[in-house]
Amino acid sequence: MLSCCFTGHRAITMAEQKQLLPVLDEKVLHAINQGVTVFRNGGALGFDTLSALHILGIKKKYPNIKLLIDAPHRRQSARYNDADKEIYDYILRCADGVTYVSEYYTKDCMQRRNRYMVDHSDMVIAYVRTPRGGSYYTACYAESVDKTVIYL
Repeated sequence: MLSCCFTGHRAITMAEQKQLLPVLDEKVLHAINQGVTVFRNGGALGFDTLSALHILGIKKKYPNIKLLIDAPHRRQSARYNDADKEIYDYILRCADGVTYVSEYYTKDCMQRRNRYMVDHSDMVIAYVRTPRGGSYYTACYAESVDKTVIYL
């Protein structure tokens, strides 16, 4: 059973989302055609939310696809606004499984969550605009451990 995780920026404009969706769809379908049945997601705002919702939509056509959420800690959505909390809760309810890398927030729980997702995946779909930050680090880590990284 092959798996793929997502990494990407938290701040994504509506215009970016409209541009990303067709490319994301193409890359996800390519992964499915290569045998990927499990998609791992960090549950953060931005690209994580976009990709999680996309996988939930694709599951209607490909019911064998699984969405697993690998959250950094149990209170990840504590600072989200009400609308984002509602979407996050919906994603958690619809996911096929949820793992909490840490019970509580710690300085390194986001990085540990990112490594966990990569370590439990065969490939990574990454939306990285700049050579810094968590998404860039995660993509570099994935490459360093010989994972296939598909950049959008």
